[in-house]
Amino acid sequence: MMKTKISAIAATALLLSVSAAPVLAATNYSQNYALIDEAKLFDAAGSEQLSATLEKTGRETGWQVSVVTTSYNISADQMDSYYNNYYDNHREWFTTDSAMLIIDTGSNNRYILTHGSAEAYFTDERMTQIKSEMKPYLNDNDMLGAAKTFAAVNAEFYRSGIPENGGHSNHVDGVDPNKAAEEQEKKNNKLGYVLSHYGWIFGLVALAAGGIFAGVNVGRYKYNGKGGTYNLKENSRMNLVDQQDVFVNKHTTFTTINTSSGSSGGSSGGGSSSHGGSGAF
Repeated sequence: MMKTKISAIAATALLLSVSAAPVLAATNYSQNYALIDEAKLFDAAGSEQLSATLEKTGRETGWQVSVVTTSYNISADQMDSYYNNYYDNHREWFTTDSAMLIIDTGSNNRYILTHGSAEAYFTDERMTQIKSEMKPYLNDNDMLGAAKTFAAVNAEFYRSGIPENGGHSNHVDGVDPNKAAEEQEKKNNKLGYVLSHYGWIFGLVALAAGGIFAGVNVGRYKYNGKGGTYNLKENSRMNLVDQQDVFVNKHTTFTTINTSSGSSGGSSGGGSSSHGGSGAF
């Protein structure tokens, strides 16, 4: 009787410990795929299955096929810039050539981003197609089925090749991060920017001016002595006239116009990389 009671207590404790164990978000990635499950939509078995599917598709297409789930509650009009920043800020996970499905459970919005070589395969028409094929799974809240469909249609697009016709209305040209930093430096510290980028010119000008000044002074005083003494008394005269100086005060006013550029993509600012987007769905 005592053994049975102890066994029951042990079993109960085991069940409580298992139920209380936290479910860790999956973060799996390689050159061919990325699965970043911050919203914890997939259990261990689902994550393993989806990772294998994405990996297989990525090897076939040559671009990284990625699924990202979050709960950030990003509005539909902000998803493009926000998640493009997410891509830029996590380049340890993502590659230059990629197609990414984002599922934001906070806002119940989804988005597809394409970068690099993958973008050419995702025309507006194909974006509509892939969203339509995923829609039934999304309506049933079957996120695993939707993600696997996303991978399957990626492979389908690759096999069909780059379309000869089709629009890319959601293509966004990126800004070279180095040029962006340079422009920001110009705005924040104009003098520092000029000195750091053009200081060598000022150095050459100063060197040349110093040489000219030295040459003029050497020439002026080279013959300074008896032979070069100037007879001030014989060669000058002085006329005193009444003269009045009129001082003119001039006041200048100016207005500084500040310009700023921002983005609707949250605190991280606007997207920096060129990409294509599907529009929220």
